[in-house]
Amino acid sequence: MDLRALLRDAPVFHVDEGLRPVSLQASTDVLETIDAAVRPGRRTVETGAGLSTVVFALRGAEHVCVTPAASEVEKIRAYCASRDVDLGGVRFAIGRSEDILPTLPLRDLDLVLIDGGHGFPTPFVDWCYLSQPLRVGGVLVIDDIHLWTGRVLRDFLAEEPGWAMRAEFPMRAAVFEKTAPMPALPEWFAQPFVRRRSQRAATPGRALRKLWGLVRGAR
Repeated sequence: MDLRALLRDAPVFHVDEGLRPVSLQASTDVLETIDAAVRPGRRTVETGAGLSTVVFALRGAEHVCVTPAASEVEKIRAYCASRDVDLGGVRFAIGRSEDILPTLPLRDLDLVLIDGGHGFPTPFVDWCYLSQPLRVGGVLVIDDIHLWTGRVLRDFLAEEPGWAMRAEFPMRAAVFEKTAPMPALPEWFAQPFVRRRSQRAATPGRALRKLWGLVRGAR
């Protein structure tokens, strides 16, 4: 089975607020990005679950899927069993990402997909825990950038040193490459997106900038 066959099948794993079946799949562009970037043995993580989970399995990833929706996981398992898709490399971590991600021993990730909860501050929490274990050269995909939280995260990373946007699918997703290590999360005045949008009176003095440099050096 390949991505084309999966898209033809178009299995539905989600339900709406009325518990009616509904497709909330990532866009074809995102699925194609995953399909092109992942190889057997690549370490990958996603928040959320769906067709993307099946693509990670098809590509032979060592994959962690973080989702609070156990019913969706059971549907994914049933579909994969019906199509002989091997889920041996996929670990399902059932729970909210803010609870699960801090407990996972993640390192040297090759690709991260942020597509779980979209309410504030969940996408930012997901990025906080997944950005550091993502290796330099690794890929970060932010889905649903038509929503405020996804759009702000995209805009923040577009200005942030150490990240380079490699693709954008308008009103759907943005793809970034991590281009430098992240030894520590910067303070606000070291983040161009935050600093440019802060009040002029909040501009840090030399002493504060020096203190931040000492903090970074100690970590």
